[in-house]
Amino acid sequence: MGSQTKQNGIRGAYRTFILSILANLLFMPGLQAGVLEEAADALENGNYIRAYMLYSRLAENNDPVALFNLGIMEQKGLGRPVNPFEARTLFEKASRYKLVDAYNSIQVAIKPAGGQRVVVIQTPQEWILAQNANYYTLQLASSTNRKLIEKYYNQNQLQGTAGYYVNRRQGEDWYALVYGAYPSVGEANAAIAGLPKDLRKWSPWVRKLKDIQRLIKP
Repeated sequence: MGSQTKQNGIRGAYRTFILSILANLLFMPGLQAGVLEEAADALENGNYIRAYMLYSRLAENNDPVALFNLGIMEQKGLGRPVNPFEARTLFEKASRYKLVDAYNSIQVAIKPAGGQRVVVIQTPQEWILAQNANYYTLQLASSTNRKLIEKYYNQNQLQGTAGYYVNRRQGEDWYALVYGAYPSVGEANAAIAGLPKDLRKWSPWVRKLKDIQRLIKP
């Protein structure tokens, strides 16, 4: 009974993810696309062992979609013990092969296209942890009022392009909202001018993602 409840809980958590297709992410042979589709179906149906096997096969050739989904499975304990260190390694490797960069570039404008499905990180904190640690981001706001940060995040439709996290300062929990991932300080600073007015009102400033990832509570 306990194991069944745990399994249902895992599947319930999985269903909170959004299954999306990343348009124009990469061109791939039909066979590779077919294996990705089969793996996505297995993952969606709770057949985690088969999904992990199929993604692992593709990951041997550094397929970024497969690497990213393996990271999700390691992070969430889907069919295996939770392993945040391995998840981070897989996310970083996927980023090097341009998956995260591609996802950031299309932002929330994800449209159906043939073939590739990926489990998209849903929570704002997971979005931060999935970014390249050597990149830079823009801190938009910081407050002890979590509802204020959540409202700012949701009203500006920042899902998939931003995240927020909590860290402890002087006996209080502070919630900070960050936006985007940029390879250099210069690119991050240049991006500030192009932000919508509502995202510039709290004077965004550049921070290294590595520093923020270290602050996030386990």
